[in-house]
Amino acid sequence: MSTREAVRRGIAEFFGGPLDMTDPAAQVYRPGPLLVNGLATVRAYWEKRIEVADYTTGLDPDRGMGAVVWVQLGTVTETRAAMGGATSGLRNRTYQVVLHVYHYGTYPRPEVAQGDVDQLIDALIDLIHGDRTLGDTVMQAGESARGIVSAADLPTYTEGNTSFIRASVSFDATVYIQA
Repeated sequence: MSTREAVRRGIAEFFGGPLDMTDPAAQVYRPGPLLVNGLATVRAYWEKRIEVADYTTGLDPDRGMGAVVWVQLGTVTETRAAMGGATSGLRNRTYQVVLHVYHYGTYPRPEVAQGDVDQLIDALIDLIHGDRTLGDTVMQAGESARGIVSAADLPTYTEGNTSFIRASVSFDATVYIQA
């Protein structure tokens, strides 16, 4: 994989499952390997508005909470190792990846939703540890000196027992390309 789009979509598929063809225009990936951890939907690209159904599609209705992940490709650094000739060699392209986690919960106690976010963050990291190529999308992910960084915010209450929590998991992902 060498293009930004291919890397972004490969990461979305790794965490979110196949592109949902029931509504191809929606461009959502589901059901994925972390459905059991509450990750209902992954989006390769940002959407203006996340519908409540995106947080809960495929989850047990009694669960009362779920999450959406959006894949961001931040800074990309590329270096080249020249090998014989004007254009032959190997390029090392490193993407700063951020998985933005948006969590929706309907519980009277906020710590229940916060605990669910903690478990989802751990599951995202465990999935990276289980396959550092992210399903053959990249050569390695989370292996740089920066490692894998995770963070979670306090819940933002919008109405009654409904809470929204934002979290993130970030890491570097590297591909090598014939130059």
